[in-house]
Amino acid sequence: MNRPPETRNPKSHPRLTLISTPSGVLNSLAPLVGLLVLFGGWELYVRLGDVSLLTLPAPSRVIVHVVSDPGFYLSNGWVTLSEAMLGFALALATALMVGTAMAHSRFMERATMPVIVLIQSTPVAVLAPVFLLWFGFSPTPKILVAALFAFIPFVTNTLTGLRSVDRDTLEVMRSVDASRAEVLWHLRLPHALPGLFSAGRICVSLALVGAVIGELYGGSTEGLGYQARIAQSRSLVDQLWGSVLSLALMGIVLTLVVMAVERRVLRWHPSQTTI
Repeated sequence: MNRPPETRNPKSHPRLTLISTPSGVLNSLAPLVGLLVLFGGWELYVRLGDVSLLTLPAPSRVIVHVVSDPGFYLSNGWVTLSEAMLGFALALATALMVGTAMAHSRFMERATMPVIVLIQSTPVAVLAPVFLLWFGFSPTPKILVAALFAFIPFVTNTLTGLRSVDRDTLEVMRSVDASRAEVLWHLRLPHALPGLFSAGRICVSLALVGAVIGELYGGSTEGLGYQARIAQSRSLVDQLWGSVLSLALMGIVLTLVVMAVERRVLRWHPSQTTI
């Protein structure tokens, strides 16, 4: 007996329906619209206000300068990006270990919290010269500064997420003699993921800022932070703003990457559904 062909219910694919609707397309273009408004307003302000080049160049001039020498910005941008991402990864790994220990032991939490507060209260920029004395002219000082910038949001969100578990589910797992490792992997970490991704959206930019500060004060000879400092000392306005623009675009791209990974990993979480 031949069965009639199945018909797809558009409501069974809400994400596809959302993208195909005019509002979905508009939402997808929203970040681009925001950037166009920002740069368009900047351009109009400079041109209509007859602003001096030394005060603020037009974004079109900065973009033309960057495009005219892409190798310069790509090579220096890669240095800064690698330092920032290594610091980001170091901060995440350390925060997971520290946060897990704190979540399982009140003693560890009370012993570690003063150290975390001390790190948070210390201006990280002043540590860059200290790291330079310890590790010399190498990428290590910049990586450590980037890691310190990203560490605090990661560790606080890790602790909160690992502790914010459903008590009934936790008791059920304990009743079947689930080990701490099993509880951590199957219950605590999934509950901590939304907080970790929320911190990741912030920390990816903080790590970039930390890498730049490390280049400014950590004895660098390359990187966008170093090139911005050289441009400032020599009044190279185009290079200064080209470095700033490159860093801003790099931060935007990194944040969008984290958000894309978050949507992929947390498909099951209510935070990724549209109401």
